[in-house]
Amino acid sequence: MMCKEFEHWLLTRDVLVDKENPAAMAHMAGCQTCKNLYRIDQGLEKSIESAFLQKDLPRGLVDQIELTLDHAQHETWTTPLRTAGLVAGVALVLVMAFMTFFNKPFRYQNLQQLSETAIDRHLKGNKTLSFKAENIETAVIKLSKELQFNVILPDLKTQGYALLGGRLCVLDKCKIAYLLYEKEKKTCSLFIMDYDHLAFEMADGSRFSNDIKGCHTDIWKEKGQVYAMVY
Repeated sequence: MMCKEFEHWLLTRDVLVDKENPAAMAHMAGCQTCKNLYRIDQGLEKSIESAFLQKDLPRGLVDQIELTLDHAQHETWTTPLRTAGLVAGVALVLVMAFMTFFNKPFRYQNLQQLSETAIDRHLKGNKTLSFKAENIETAVIKLSKELQFNVILPDLKTQGYALLGGRLCVLDKCKIAYLLYEKEKKTCSLFIMDYDHLAFEMADGSRFSNDIKGCHTDIWKEKGQVYAMVY
């Protein structure tokens, strides 16, 4: 196994099935770079999981309760169950599968609605991060797996923005990526979502800007993703 094959395995692996791949383990034994990448990946996995499963949520994280659902299912299946518990677990999975299949995802009707929601979340001041800037490469892999689309970060460094870190986030009922930046000692929030969360057409490269509640919002579409930046 080569480094590129290892990175592909790390990106596409199922954490329940492919947690330990013999070829990958053998490659790590002789490649310190991939071993470090694997350790960062494991650390982020535990960090995200613990953030979702903690009993006492920090103030401001109540809106992320929806994100614990997948992890709660994982906890149920990995714990020894009696027959009654197994039946209940199967029923729950079937109900959720039905709801996921037949319920359409939440969609914003216009960019003004998205802008107002993003500003409200920014003003809540919840700057809790699941990963820091130095772990961004592995974090993007994790975010892509959780959100089921290829998360692409815009190039903001050339504009003077310094990435601090990020986490998974929920806007209304949309599960998205949240990135925290800093520019001139002022924090900026960047929300990244899949284009499917818009109920209307938006051309690549088009932008929308407005000022509400003392904040400025820039929203644009690029490479099939929608970005909403608030500062």
